[in-house]
Amino acid sequence: MTPQKSVTRKDIIKPPYAAFGDVPLHDDTILLFSEDGNLEKMRHAAKLARRVLDHALFLAKPGVTTDEIDTAVHQTLVDKGAYPSPLNYVGFPKSLCSSINEVICHGIPDTRPLDFGDIVSFDVSCFINGVHGDNCATVIVGDEQEMDEIGTDWRGVPYLSKKFFDGRPDEESVIRSGRRLVHAARESLYEAINRIGPGACLTNIGAAVQDVADSYGYSTVEKYTGHGISSDFHRPPFVKHYRNRDKLELVPGMIFTIEPMLVEGDGKCFEWNDKWTVATKDGGRSAQFEHTVLIREDGVEILTIPD
Repeated sequence: MTPQKSVTRKDIIKPPYAAFGDVPLHDDTILLFSEDGNLEKMRHAAKLARRVLDHALFLAKPGVTTDEIDTAVHQTLVDKGAYPSPLNYVGFPKSLCSSINEVICHGIPDTRPLDFGDIVSFDVSCFINGVHGDNCATVIVGDEQEMDEIGTDWRGVPYLSKKFFDGRPDEESVIRSGRRLVHAARESLYEAINRIGPGACLTNIGAAVQDVADSYGYSTVEKYTGHGISSDFHRPPFVKHYRNRDKLELVPGMIFTIEPMLVEGDGKCFEWNDKWTVATKDGGRSAQFEHTVLIREDGVEILTIPD
């Protein structure tokens, strides 16, 4: 790893943990947002996080390091007047989470070059105007795609390549199996969103993700959840991505993340000695997608949808 970066611009509002890594305790209140300045701040933070995430995905090419992508994410956010939310959160050393292959989440960017066929998830979060924006997506390195500036359509689905592999069946196989996992993870996120709205139950999310994972023969990681988000990076409600009995009626004004992690194998995981990186015990690969959503009177608004 390279040395930890800092945010020296005095005009950038920083979260309370920026200096020492200590995260203030949150209460158990579920916040409700109305059409006022605070909601507009949340929309702005979410949109910025999405734009920078798309930039990170675009940069993921063979030979590029996740440290280089972390540098790009850090600088872009600072240039936009935002603080990278992961930086020094409980001591996390980088501005981006980059999780490759068997790493499920909280991967730390480093100087290992990305290889053809790597499945890499980027989690981009930012703190601006006193609130956080948060989202995640997964890309297959070397899977050439015809992309526009943001690289995805309105659903967050990467444009598929019209190119063929040049007689490399081994590489084609790697890409095809990776695409299936990535597609399933993305599908589980959108299926979960399709099943919620005002009056729905929080358990609908876990059931939707589990249904999709089961249909593909993948496992859904149970240890990590989605979460409410505001001036606190993580707060209630906490969102499970497997079948559960967390009875909570969803009401207009709630904002939270849905971020399923689907893996090959049994889904059991462990933490590396760095106290952050979480990987599958059996070496199965992982893929993750995340949106921040708002429950509205008329349905659901995805705050981190591409422009």
